[in-house]
Amino acid sequence: MSWTDAFPTPTSAPERWSRAQVAALLRDPSLTNGKDFAIVDVRRTDFGGGTVKGATNVHAQTFYENLDEFVARFQHIPRVFFFCNSSSYTTEKIGRGPRCAAWYQDVLDARGIKTSQALILAAGIKGWVSEFKDDPVLTEGYDEAFWKANE
Repeated sequence: MSWTDAFPTPTSAPERWSRAQVAALLRDPSLTNGKDFAIVDVRRTDFGGGTVKGATNVHAQTFYENLDEFVARFQHIPRVFFFCNSSSYTTEKIGRGPRCAAWYQDVLDARGIKTSQALILAAGIKGWVSEFKDDPVLTEGYDEAFWKANE
């Protein structure tokens, strides 16, 4: 049994943004992470090796149970990006990042909240570090040994 079996299947299908699109937001001096957009890393036991600069770590396994608190905190942020290791989304499997994004969007839609939108960072942290591991504006805490050990 999977941890996801205890929770409803999300119905939303949030838009996926590329690494380049999200990187452009982080590099834009007129935008503020946490105000104009937010980035949410939902990894738990596999959290390590670095993350997107300024990402908030919220564990996927407890996300649904704490969704009301999350909505209260993020509902006024226009774009909220979610990711996990790979942010996979197929007909057979919804990754943790896309699942949490969809749950968030489901609640926004159900409550008529139009001030925020759930989005997915395509390719997750694996894709991110493959491109931006050496860029301190975009990545924090990068640990080469972690990634080599987990190849």
